[in-house]
Amino acid sequence: MLLVYGGGSIKRNGAYDDVTAALREAVNEVIELSGVTPNPRLDKVFEGVNLVREHGVNLILAVGGGSVIDCAKFISLGSGLGEDEDLWYDYVETGKPAPENLVPLGVVLTTAVTGSEMGGVAVLTNWARNRKLGYTSFPLTPKFSVLDPTYLLTLPAEQTTYGFVDMFCHTCEQYFSLPSDDNLSDEMAEAIQRHILRSWRACRRHPRSYEARSNAMWDSTFALNRVISRGKEEDWVTHGIEHALSAYFDISHGAGLAVVHPHWMKYVYTSRPEATARFARWAVNVWGVDSTGKSEREVAEEGIEHYVDFLRLVGAPLTLSEVGIPADPATLDKLADHAGDVGGSYRRITRDDARAILALCVTPVVF
Repeated sequence: MLLVYGGGSIKRNGAYDDVTAALREAVNEVIELSGVTPNPRLDKVFEGVNLVREHGVNLILAVGGGSVIDCAKFISLGSGLGEDEDLWYDYVETGKPAPENLVPLGVVLTTAVTGSEMGGVAVLTNWARNRKLGYTSFPLTPKFSVLDPTYLLTLPAEQTTYGFVDMFCHTCEQYFSLPSDDNLSDEMAEAIQRHILRSWRACRRHPRSYEARSNAMWDSTFALNRVISRGKEEDWVTHGIEHALSAYFDISHGAGLAVVHPHWMKYVYTSRPEATARFARWAVNVWGVDSTGKSEREVAEEGIEHYVDFLRLVGAPLTLSEVGIPADPATLDKLADHAGDVGGSYRRITRDDARAILALCVTPVVF
């Protein structure tokens, strides 16, 4: 078995001792791969692939959060490829589906962020090329995941905040997209967002509450287990632009999302009638905005303002300078080039649109 984890957090929260004690009773040999960083990197994946092949590993166990799980997913994929296949160029860059019968992956979750424990989505950074890309393929889905909220009780406040930003944004990437017909996916997304906000507040007030942390853990799983994407185009522009930020500046993914997400909202909320109507609905159903006597645009703007105010309240960054990214034209051009034609639903975001959104990120959102 290959045991994959990050730094010292799993030793402080007890997960390492619990897992290794259980493995000693059940497994003949455990090979450890530590040092997985946030924004997991291609070189660490190759290190894991070599261990799998050298030791004949038949199970990979990821103990940690989204970065550790994603690294383990790519180790599983990379170890199943032929000698003439390249993990990055043939799969990550092209989106080619993963082969079946990969080395199976299990998870012991220690954060509430990405939902990676219940899906085939993963993100990988090629630091040598300053590229950070998402990849989705069903064979990467873990065979089992253990979710124990006690491992979240010692999470630092900043890490908790960025985790909630990420899971909230995950729901929005699916919710703010066509079609806008009444459907169960959107109703579920609104319910999950409301519950994320309640869990967020509860974890701020009572960071060592088992109930609050267990709700947060379940929130993050359902935010990105693909249930609320059924029947939706999805958007993922915010994530695409943020990947450029963390590919070059290695910032926390959640911090980058907090900067980009409200500015994307401001950029697209009037792009078409369906978008304005959706943002107005979100303002009412998620943030409790009173729409009486107001236009859809006014209600939508009030909802976005509520979101920005909440991010400010919890201490999330709102501008590029707050995450240490310079806003000079050359830097913005470089980041926009990485984002490229990033897609979108209500509005197709080109490289130039991404550049415009990044320029907005110099100052907080105002209307």
